[in-house]
Amino acid sequence: MIRTARLGMTMFISLFFFSFVAGRLGYLQLYCHDALQARVDREESRSQRASPDIEPRGAILDRTGEVLAMSIQGGACFADPKHVTKVDETARLLSPYLHQPASVIKSKLTEHRRFVWLARRLDPEAAEQVKALKRTGITVTNDIKRFYPEESLASQVLGVVGDSQKGLSGVELVANSWLSGDSAPNLFKQWTFGKARPSALTSRSDLTSHSIVLSIDRTLQTIVEQELAIQMKLSRPKSGTVIIQDPQTGEILAMATSPSFNPNLWGSPEQPSEMGPEDLKNPAVEHVFEPGSTFKVVTAAAALEENRVTPSDTFFCENGSWDIPGRTIHDHEKEGWLTFTQVIARSSNIGTAKVARRVGRDPLYRYARAFGFGMPTGCGLPGDGVGILRPTKDWRLSSLETISFGQEVGATPLQMVNAYSVIANGGWLLEPRLYKGVIDENGEYREWLPTPPIRRVVSPKTIAELKLILKSVVDEGTGKAAQVVGISVAGKTGTAQKIDPRTKQYSDAHYLASFCGFAPVEHPRLVIGVFLDEPQNSYWGGSEAAPLFSRILKHAAPYLKLQPETFGPLAASRIVTRS
Repeated sequence: MIRTARLGMTMFISLFFFSFVAGRLGYLQLYCHDALQARVDREESRSQRASPDIEPRGAILDRTGEVLAMSIQGGACFADPKHVTKVDETARLLSPYLHQPASVIKSKLTEHRRFVWLARRLDPEAAEQVKALKRTGITVTNDIKRFYPEESLASQVLGVVGDSQKGLSGVELVANSWLSGDSAPNLFKQWTFGKARPSALTSRSDLTSHSIVLSIDRTLQTIVEQELAIQMKLSRPKSGTVIIQDPQTGEILAMATSPSFNPNLWGSPEQPSEMGPEDLKNPAVEHVFEPGSTFKVVTAAAALEENRVTPSDTFFCENGSWDIPGRTIHDHEKEGWLTFTQVIARSSNIGTAKVARRVGRDPLYRYARAFGFGMPTGCGLPGDGVGILRPTKDWRLSSLETISFGQEVGATPLQMVNAYSVIANGGWLLEPRLYKGVIDENGEYREWLPTPPIRRVVSPKTIAELKLILKSVVDEGTGKAAQVVGISVAGKTGTAQKIDPRTKQYSDAHYLASFCGFAPVEHPRLVIGVFLDEPQNSYWGGSEAAPLFSRILKHAAPYLKLQPETFGPLAASRIVTRS
């Protein structure tokens, strides 16, 4: 009896609380639904509208203070679909200003929500035009728009930002914390500021704080991109990359890749449908390829530095075909006896392989590392490639010979250019430098002190001999198309077979054509690397890449005020190298 009473009491209490909870839920669902929903909508709208209140990012400038990226006031447009009237008409009126089809806008205006974004990062003019329409339920608020005045110029270097004004690629990503007004990026903390050098930047008062000054020269960058565009039409390659570096400082003066993109369109309704995340990559630092004959400079430097050859030593080049254990090596011409200078000038694979046998495995590997292969360059860009340089214990029977002329080794375009800067500056490996200084929180320009050389790679004597050899490539060898009247040029062509991904063998149809060189030979001011992936007219570096090198140097010379009379014929006694 007592147990039954207790059970009944328990059931009564449980039913009472259940009824109370059910009643409360019913009250909230039936009587308070509209008020609660309105409160949720207000909170959602408030939180989403808060995002445009973002501080403008610092600018990105070239070395002379020209603006390459900046933040401007724009607009953002959102809708409350519940209050939009005449949906079809509204969508049609908004379409030209939001750069979206009316059907897309209509679908957003008919969503069962109280808040929906219609467009972000609108141009100021478009924002004002939308405001002038005065459509019910449509609101335009302030927003920050990242603007690139030169459009596609250096786009892969600069990168892009997202809707939240966070960097997604390139300098925008690496320097995001500094450009956003926060602390300096880790990349910059190890660098030391010096006194600002005489510069157009030091006398300006209109500079935005927390800006970045790059070593890129807008004029040289423009020259490179214009000439590269011409060569893309002539050679019809899959892609092309050009880098200009100052060999004395390591500063990157231009870095261009085609095809490129307009970062003003990234993430906007006007963005081309074929544009994707892959376009944000920078092939100049991320694309790893087998360099082919441009790598022969490493073999030549090792042989000369180790006193294994002299420029006049002769090698029999087997009339164009040489069987070695594991493979057959071919030359593009049937050569007989050649001097070491001629081996490089005529780009004989067989002659270079015989030189490598005098050098040996361990020394060749050691010099390749000394030139910077198999390690990141330290340029400060995302995806700074390490390349491929296997330790000698992993080499195959024929690896010594094939690596000597640029197969079985992988490099990025920037690694190759930086290696040629070693020859141009007198034998020192420098860290490529893209960042020149900053505009601090007080609006003052502060320049970083130059970083010391990483290491001496080869001696001045070897440099003098290498310069003569590389000059002979242009004067009488495979690089004749790189010549510029009145300017002495040294360099090396490259015609690298690519691996067929299907057969895993070297392709007879797909090549990378390249030319790396510097000028003027006596006192090098520029190192220029040209890389064309799968050109269609021909695949030779001498006929596809070297002419582009020549045109770029020809247009750059007057801008840099290079005096033709200083570029006479090279004599060994006139070569000046860094001590």
